[in-house]
Amino acid sequence: MPTPTATERDRLIGHAERYLEALVAHDPGRLTVTPGVRFTENGQPLALGSGRWLTVTAREPGGQWFADPAAGQVAHWGGVHELGGPAIFALRLKIDGEAISEVETLVVREGGALFDLATVCTPRPAFTEAVESSRRSSREELVLVANRYFEGIERDDGDVVHVADECLRIENGVQTTRVTPRDPEAPWRALGVAEQLTAGFFRYIVAIRDRRFPIVDEERGLVLCHVRFDHPGNIETAGGRVVFGYPNSAAIFEVFKIEGGRIEHVEAVGTIFPYRMDLGWADRS
Repeated sequence: MPTPTATERDRLIGHAERYLEALVAHDPGRLTVTPGVRFTENGQPLALGSGRWLTVTAREPGGQWFADPAAGQVAHWGGVHELGGPAIFALRLKIDGEAISEVETLVVREGGALFDLATVCTPRPAFTEAVESSRRSSREELVLVANRYFEGIERDDGDVVHVADECLRIENGVQTTRVTPRDPEAPWRALGVAEQLTAGFFRYIVAIRDRRFPIVDEERGLVLCHVRFDHPGNIETAGGRVVFGYPNSAAIFEVFKIEGGRIEHVEAVGTIFPYRMDLGWADRS
């Protein structure tokens, strides 16, 4: 028989599955929501049933699932097809009893430097496999390790980050560490996570704000973070590269797989917003 924890996790994922089915059907009336349900799409508060509810035509199979029964929260990363083409779609729901009280969505459309929908939708064993009990971290420890990653970026110091040398990072489905053969147009991608930071390849990120940790899964060693990266646009990285040339911020949903207190895998989905734009949830944990 499934454990109570497994049953509760499955219940939360079931809510997210029904949300996705309703989205494709353009029918929010299928959902049970609280009277004050809060819904955002790319940081903007909307009425449930508007935004991409009007444009989605199909759902891409597969994707990643994250759940935190203690917090009553569930998330899904996957893909959908809109009238304008394919898009990466990240969803977070908060469930109160049997009703949805919060809906946070992030839409990443084609056109950016990093976009591989097929990889985003390919299930990751790391996100479903349990960590051996002797190598598990507490909720507080998992959040601490994730925060040290962000602090390492802000300080250009890989030594701050508790990360395995072989750790891979994937962004919008594209591998951005330990890439071989070395790409002369993006030489930093051949380096490891800590090496990239210490070498100064992320100097253009001056602050990581509005850090939230909606899902922490001790059994699987996962912590899901929602944050904002601020880019003034005029800061040179290692080698004199100016990444954007204009001010902007990025909305980032990032998940870490942590074993023995070290990051073994990191993956993110994100998109560019106006500089220092509010993502709509800064007042929430």
